[in-house]
Amino acid sequence: MTGMGPRLIPLSFGADVLPLIFTAAAVAGLLYLCYRLSRFLAKGAGRAGGGGGKNIRILERVALGPDKGLVIAEICGTFYLIGFSTERVEILKELDGSKVRPGGTGVPQNFLGALNSALRGRWDLTGNGRKNKGGRS
Repeated sequence: MTGMGPRLIPLSFGADVLPLIFTAAAVAGLLYLCYRLSRFLAKGAGRAGGGGGKNIRILERVALGPDKGLVIAEICGTFYLIGFSTERVEILKELDGSKVRPGGTGVPQNFLGALNSALRGRWDLTGNGRKNKGGRS
């Protein structure tokens, strides 16, 4: 028995390969269903969260850290500077409407639009337009 090498076990398609194919197909199907469910829930959250609200608009956002930032918001015609973090949201100052620049940043509001814009190079990852990088409009 010392001269024998490893013994190969024949592979049976019905007993070994077929369950592997079914398992891979089941995992792919489950991933696809999770993808479709997440898209459905994201659309529902956009409707429920008032994404197209008439009284509240986010004009500009600036990240100050991974969980902190500033927002300029228009609420019922009045402009506010709002600070936020994971612990709290606070109105820092009511802004004079004549000093707020109209038009916002032009940053798309959904992830897919932001990704497409970034890939086309229309704006950098900070959300600032390329035409504003040199300090000129």
